[in-house]
Amino acid sequence: MPEIGFLAHNWWVPVLYVLLVGHFTNICVTLYLHRSMTHQGVVFHPVVAHAMRLWLWLTTGMVTREWVAVHRKHHAFSDREGDPHSPAVEGFWEIMLGGVFFYRKATKDQAMLEKYGRGCPDDWIERNVYSRFSFAGILIVLGVDILLFGIGIGLLVWSFMAIWMPIMGNIINGAGHALGYRNFSTKDESRNLYPWGLWIVGEELHNNHHADPKSAKFKAHWWEFDIGWIYIRALSLVRLANVIYARGMSAKEFARKYYADKTEAAARKMEEVSKKAGEAARGIEQAMDRLDGTGGLDRAEA
Repeated sequence: MPEIGFLAHNWWVPVLYVLLVGHFTNICVTLYLHRSMTHQGVVFHPVVAHAMRLWLWLTTGMVTREWVAVHRKHHAFSDREGDPHSPAVEGFWEIMLGGVFFYRKATKDQAMLEKYGRGCPDDWIERNVYSRFSFAGILIVLGVDILLFGIGIGLLVWSFMAIWMPIMGNIINGAGHALGYRNFSTKDESRNLYPWGLWIVGEELHNNHHADPKSAKFKAHWWEFDIGWIYIRALSLVRLANVIYARGMSAKEFARKYYADKTEAAARKMEEVSKKAGEAARGIEQAMDRLDGTGGLDRAEA
């Protein structure tokens, strides 16, 4: 049996371990929690889906239903009152440094969980393990880290792993709504952090995502790089993923179609309002004529 801390002899081993574990955690968040469970743009084979659920339980302690509900509400009220974690509402540094606390506060809202958390796993293991003992997984990983790297380095490695997702979430929800460029004039303040956020596995293309949330593919230009989409394509090639919807048209074509539809809808709405206003004005004029009794009330005398 290997001695405790047998992987701590070379400094680069624990560093590589944290980066690999963090990367796979990012993949599970963007593929399973975000693109699949929240927006249903892709469906994974049950074995793959459960493997990601297990990994997220072990490395983050996040409950699927809670994450999904908070993110769906974020889209419903993006950057306005009701958004669980908007820098436009709460402040940039408040989200960048403490976004996880806004997330935890939102998960306490049972009415929100009921409304926005529908369609999430509700099997035996979810009810009796993943949701009931949400933090047990990260304690198991703590034991593994101590076994691999010893008490000192093991605790340090585990600490980095524990704060990995809160930092990622704060960056996406904070900087992703304040810094960067926009391909689409969405009603919110979403931004693309690319190329600075390549290591966030596609989530850095935040404005692209907000423009077309259901799309399992976040990239909009050929030069944008969505690592998460590459993983989805690889899984779909071996029939472990079924893409329900992925935006196929260019950013320019999508913007023209999307906003043309919005413009036409707004024009129809204005036409309806104008028509009703005209009918109301004619009704008032007819009423005045009836009151006058002559059908030709002198407006100056009125």
